[in-house]
Amino acid sequence: MAATLFGLTEKDLKPFSPLMALLALAYGLAWSYLRFGRPRFFKTGARVFAAIAFAFFALAEAVLLLSLFMRWDTVAFALALGFLPLLGALWTTLQVSPVNQVPGQTALAGERVVPVSQGRVHLGRSGVSLEGVDFAELSRKLRERVIGQEEAVDALIRGLKRKAAGFGRKGKPFSAMLLGPTGTGKTELAKALAESLGRPLVRYDMNAFGQEHTAALLVGSPPGYVGSDKPGRLYEDLLRAPEAVVLFDEMEKAHPFVLDPLLQLLDEGRFQELSQGLVVQASDAVLLFTTNLLTEVPEGADLRGLLVARGLRPEFVNRVDEVVAFRPFTREVLLEVARRHLLGYLEGWKRARGLAFRLEVDEAVLHRLVSLCDLRFGARDLQRVIEGTVGDALADAYLRRGGRKFSRLRIYLDGDNLVAVLED
Repeated sequence: MAATLFGLTEKDLKPFSPLMALLALAYGLAWSYLRFGRPRFFKTGARVFAAIAFAFFALAEAVLLLSLFMRWDTVAFALALGFLPLLGALWTTLQVSPVNQVPGQTALAGERVVPVSQGRVHLGRSGVSLEGVDFAELSRKLRERVIGQEEAVDALIRGLKRKAAGFGRKGKPFSAMLLGPTGTGKTELAKALAESLGRPLVRYDMNAFGQEHTAALLVGSPPGYVGSDKPGRLYEDLLRAPEAVVLFDEMEKAHPFVLDPLLQLLDEGRFQELSQGLVVQASDAVLLFTTNLLTEVPEGADLRGLLVARGLRPEFVNRVDEVVAFRPFTREVLLEVARRHLLGYLEGWKRARGLAFRLEVDEAVLHRLVSLCDLRFGARDLQRVIEGTVGDALADAYLRRGGRKFSRLRIYLDGDNLVAVLED
C-alpha cells in the first residue's frame, strides 16, 4: 500500500483516494448509527463486520508504520494518520454494539445492551469493589456519621458482606429498604456509604416522580408519548455511574408506573428504560430505598409484612435484600447529634469567612437546642433550631463588631436566651 513496501508511487495511489474517502465516510456513518441509533436488522452481523474491518485496518496500520520505520514516505504517513480515527470508530462500535452483552445475558429484539463498566462518561471515581472493602473500617465510618442507629448500620454491613462473599443470585445488585421516622439518618447513611466506598451517589426524590408524566422522566416514556425520543434519567445515570450508590428517597411517593422497570433491576441488575428499549446492566450498583411509612416499628416485627400492609407491592418488597429499621432518637442521642451539628455549623461559617478562633460552648446550650426540637422530626428539625437561635445570636454579635477579627467565641445561656460573645 505504501511506495516503500510495494513499489507504488503517489501517482499509482491517486485513483484510490476517492474510494478511500467513501470507505471512511461509510464506516463513520455505520459507526454513528450503531453507537447512537436503535439497531434492529444489523444484529450479530454488525459485530462480525466491525471485527473483520477492525482486523483489516489494524493490519494495514501496522504495515504502514513498519514501512515508515524503514523509509519515510508521504503517502504512507497520510494513510497512517487517516486510519487512526477509523480504527477508533470501529473499536467503539465493538464496545457498544447490540451484542456486546454481559456474560449470560440475552439481548431481546431491538435492544442495545450496554454494561455500565463501558459507559460513555463516568461520574467521579469508579469506587472500591466490595471484595476489597475493610468492613470493620466501613462500619466504624458509618457509625461515626450515623449516630444512634447501630442496629441499622450492622444490618447494612451484614448484607454487603454477603454480596462481597458471592452469596445470592449472580448479577443481582445489593439493595436495602431503610425505613423509620424522618430525620433519623436514612439519607445520611446513603451519603456516608457512598463516600466511604469512593462511589458516586445518585439520588432521586421520588416525590418528584409521583405523577405518570413525571415518572416517565425517570424510567422513560413509552413509544408514541411525549419524551419518548430520550431515554429515562435512571438509564443515563446508571450508564454514566458504574457501581453507584443509588438512593430512591421516599419510595412510597413514587407513581406505580416506576415500579415495573425497577423489579428487573432489583432481581437481575438489568434495567430497560421504556422509551427506546435501551438496557443497562448494573449488577455492582448499591440500591437504597427510604420510606417514612413505618415511624414506629416494634422489636421483632415482620418488617416486610408491615410494608406490604401499608401499600408497597409485595413483589417489590420481596426483591429487596435487606429491610433496615431506623429507631426514633432518644434525648441522649439527640444531644450528641446537636453537638455535631452545632460544631459543623460553626466550622462551615469559619471556613466561609476565613476566620480562626477558639470555640467554647456550654453544655446547657445543647440541652436548650434539643428542648426546642420536635422529636418527631429528628435531626432535620435540629438544623432549623440551630439556625434560628445560634445563627441569630452570632449574626448580631459579629455585625456589632463590624466584621472585625476575633480569637475566641463563647456561646452560653442567659436564662432562656442564647448569647454569643466574640472576644479578642
